[in-house]
Amino acid sequence: MKRISTIIILLAVLMVGCKSEKKINSYEDIYSERPTVIYLAPIYDKAERKVEKYPTDIEYNNELNYAKAYLYQTLSAPLINNGYYVIGPVASEQIAQDKNLTPKQLRNGDLSDFRNTYGIDAVISVTLHKWKDENGKKTAFLEYQMRSTKTNIDLMHTWVMAVKQVSTNLKGDPITLSNDTRFAKRFGMDNGTAQRCFLVEKVNDYVLRNLPTSSLRRQFERDQYQNANPSYIKYQWIDGGADVENCSAEEYETNAFL
Repeated sequence: MKRISTIIILLAVLMVGCKSEKKINSYEDIYSERPTVIYLAPIYDKAERKVEKYPTDIEYNNELNYAKAYLYQTLSAPLINNGYYVIGPVASEQIAQDKNLTPKQLRNGDLSDFRNTYGIDAVISVTLHKWKDENGKKTAFLEYQMRSTKTNIDLMHTWVMAVKQVSTNLKGDPITLSNDTRFAKRFGMDNGTAQRCFLVEKVNDYVLRNLPTSSLRRQFERDQYQNANPSYIKYQWIDGGADVENCSAEEYETNAFL
């Protein structure tokens, strides 16, 4: 009997340890400040390009450039679906030119002028640290930061190691799957570009859809006890579905910065 009780206690401890943080805790400041107007800062793209000596180098660089643009274009949809008002692309471009802030200033500096001049409640900045292609996988290392223009604090800060498994034949050449073909055809992309764009769009949706529903909607407090995303995420898209798990800061930093 004593042994059974010990096992039950251990299982209870493990269950508590595995519980995810709730939104009311992870996004406490969002529930407090109730931001509704969001500005999307330009993508800070730190991914290394190749010296263009061969046609494949140009193709690779074009893939990364297109993926960067698509990463930015697909940020707004999950926010709008959650009820936020997102500053449009033309106005956002004008704001970026007027403010002319460095990525460091956007991530650490005073943002109060965004609130005072434009009525913006929060700024979302995305850093694309690195692309890594190996073993039939395309991996993007992304960092999402949402900062308050009222208090300059982080309302959300998430790091994602995003992986797209690319099927290959016996020779190691990529096999184009039907889903990838449809996606590429829809936007007139080549296969390599489509793989990257598909991945960043899925990750944008996963990260930003987890934010609390905007306070403009009646559902604002409804999901506060739902699970929040962890700060470090490993997101893998394999065979038509997503596999998501926690990623340690050490694993992320080792792969992203070394």
